[in-house]
Amino acid sequence: MRALFGKVPAHDAAERADPGAATAMPEDADQAGRADGTADGAKARAARSPRKGPGLLADVGTKAGAQTAEPPTAEAQTAEALAAEAKIAETPTAEAQPAGVEPADAQPSAEQRFRPADNRALASALNSRPLTSRPLIGPHLRSDPRLRIWIIRLVVALVILVGFTIGLSWRVGLTAAIIYIAADSILRSKTTSVVPAAVRVTSAQRFTRRRLKVLQPSGYVALHARAIPGTRHVIDHVVVGPAGVFTLDSQRLDRRLPIRARDGMLYHGRTSMEERFDHAQHEARHAATLITAELGQRVRVRPVMVLYGPSISWMIMKVKGVDVFDGSRVGTYFRRQSKAVGKHRLNHSQIAEILAAAAQALPPLE
Repeated sequence: MRALFGKVPAHDAAERADPGAATAMPEDADQAGRADGTADGAKARAARSPRKGPGLLADVGTKAGAQTAEPPTAEAQTAEALAAEAKIAETPTAEAQPAGVEPADAQPSAEQRFRPADNRALASALNSRPLTSRPLIGPHLRSDPRLRIWIIRLVVALVILVGFTIGLSWRVGLTAAIIYIAADSILRSKTTSVVPAAVRVTSAQRFTRRRLKVLQPSGYVALHARAIPGTRHVIDHVVVGPAGVFTLDSQRLDRRLPIRARDGMLYHGRTSMEERFDHAQHEARHAATLITAELGQRVRVRPVMVLYGPSISWMIMKVKGVDVFDGSRVGTYFRRQSKAVGKHRLNHSQIAEILAAAAQALPPLE
C-alpha cells in the first residue's frame, strides 16, 4: 500500500516484503555494472544497493527482517565507492565556477535580509544630521544690490494704494500705484547706477585677464591685483611687453547709462568720470616710482582704463593722459602700441627684468 501511494519506493517495499530477494539484488546490480562499465552502471548499482541504518530496519518491525539484514559484502562496498566517484565527477567544482558568482537559486537568508544593527546605524545617522531651514529670501536675491530699491518701491506703492483706496476708490489707488512704479523705474534707470563698485570691479578684472592671456605669444605678460605698499590702492593689472609698462584699471559701468564726451571729459549718465581718471594716473605714478627704485633705472608707466558695459563709439580716446577704450579692444590697443614704438621695443631680457622688479615692488593682494 505504501508503494502504491508513493510514500515508500517500490524497491524498498519489495525489500520489506521479501528480505531474501533484497539480499540477492546486489549481485545482479554488480553484474550490470561490470557489463556496462560506465558511470551510469555505477549509479544503478548505488541505487539498487541495500540501505543501511537503524531507521530502515526499525520501519520493518519484524524479527525476520532484522535477521536477514547482513553486513554488505566486498562487492557492495566496491559499488558504493564507484557511485560516490561518479557523483563527485558530475558535481561542478569551486574552480569551474567564476569567482564571485553565486548559484542562481541561492537566496539570502533571513539574517541577511533583515539586520537590526544596520537599521539602527542608519536611523542614528539620519537623526544626527542637523536640521536646516530654507531662508525666506534666497542668497542670490539678497546679494542683488537692487533688492533695497525694490523693497522701497513696493512699500511706497502699497502706501499710495491704501491712501487712495480709503480716500476715493480702489481703482484710483491701483492706478496711482502702477503709475508710481513705472515712473520710478524709468527715473532710476536714467540717473542712477544700481551696480556697486565692488561688484563691477570683480567681473571687469576677470574679463580683462582673459584678454591679456591671449597676448602672451606677442610678448605681453601681466601681473594681476597688485597692492601699492603704504596705501589702500590696488592696481588691477600691471602689463609689461615690447611697448613698455602699463597699468590697467578695469571698470564695469551700468550699460543702461550712456557715456558722453563733453568739454574734454567723459560722463557716465550725469556723473563725471574725472575722479576715476585721477585715480588711474595716481596708480601709474606710484607704480613707476616703485619699479624705478627696485630696478635702478627710470621706467615710464602709462595709465590705461578699460570699460565694460555701455557701448562706446570711439576706438581709443585719451582723457587727462589716460587711454580709454572698450574691453573688447584690449588686443587691438597693445598691437597698435607695438607698432608705434617701432625699433625701440623691449627685448625678452628687458621684459623679464622689469617684470621681476614689478613683482617685487608691487606685492600681490592678500
